[in-house]
Amino acid sequence: MDEDSKGREAGLPYIEAARPGYPVLLDERHVVAERYGTRNVPAGVWIDEEGRIVRGPEVASAAQRTPEGERVPHKKYLNALRDWVATGAESVYVRQGRKGSSVAIQASEEGARAAAHFRLGVYLHGVGESERAIAHFKRAHALAPENWNYKRQAWNLGDVERDYGTTMQAEREKGIPLHAPLEWPEADR
Repeated sequence: MDEDSKGREAGLPYIEAARPGYPVLLDERHVVAERYGTRNVPAGVWIDEEGRIVRGPEVASAAQRTPEGERVPHKKYLNALRDWVATGAESVYVRQGRKGSSVAIQASEEGARAAAHFRLGVYLHGVGESERAIAHFKRAHALAPENWNYKRQAWNLGDVERDYGTTMQAEREKGIPLHAPLEWPEADR
């Protein structure tokens, strides 16, 4: 999936260059991120055969970076995913209740307001009202400071330093993690 507020034209060259052997969703309106509660990419949501969310949203990547910056397989996540595929609802990595209730992904009132401001900012930018959009993006950031999707997309539509008075590095130094840490069963920590 590609989610880029600049639209299809911004993400399509990367997808074409990768030549994936599967369909890729171009989600310039961030519907998937909003519905599943993701706050950065890459993100994953495990959905079982009955359509129940059993894990996520969380960072989901087949590779991770070492402290030295080298990309290596994310063995712990891949093994958890393999365990779920093999054992289904009995997997220790499934976070749903054992009686079939699914993991709830519901936005708080603040989260819903943040989403509304973000959507309005994207809309205003799309119709040429970039200056007005910035105020809504800033409000979304204030209401949901942990949502890196909102930050990265807004910053990508303008000049982060001029429009927001910050940089990616300055924001990272505030200590808000790019992703919430993965939660693992006690035996697997």
